[in-house]
Amino acid sequence: MKPAGPLFHAFAVVVVSAWLLLAFAFLLVTRRLPAGLVGKAMLAPFRRRHRATLVAFRPEQGRCFVADVAAGVPSDADVGSRLVLLEDGVPLPHAHCTHDEIRRLGGGRYSHWGAQLWFATSDDSDPRTNGRRYSVEER
Repeated sequence: MKPAGPLFHAFAVVVVSAWLLLAFAFLLVTRRLPAGLVGKAMLAPFRRRHRATLVAFRPEQGRCFVADVAAGVPSDADVGSRLVLLEDGVPLPHAHCTHDEIRRLGGGRYSHWGAQLWFATSDDSDPRTNGRRYSVEER
């Protein structure tokens, strides 16, 4: 006999949901999931998406520059960044790069790490003097 029907499916959904909730709670209580990381991931869909114009750039090494962005925006150091770096309104092509790749290769590579954006301009010029406008938006 094959169990079917809407009542069986509703019961199955409730049982699976309860099991997942208990597993999640166990991982939190045993500290196998960091609480701050979980909070950021759960609240991300409900908070306003970040947009800002970058104004202060610091040279780092090689082709890399660093700019500060708002703290609290999920970054690659947390759950994965959704920030897109725009150069004169055009998205730069290479997100989520390592800092070493940005330093060595440049060419519009960038990384959002913590409250900082590590990046190289599209033509590896100095963003402090090239006359272009840089902004970020969370997508």
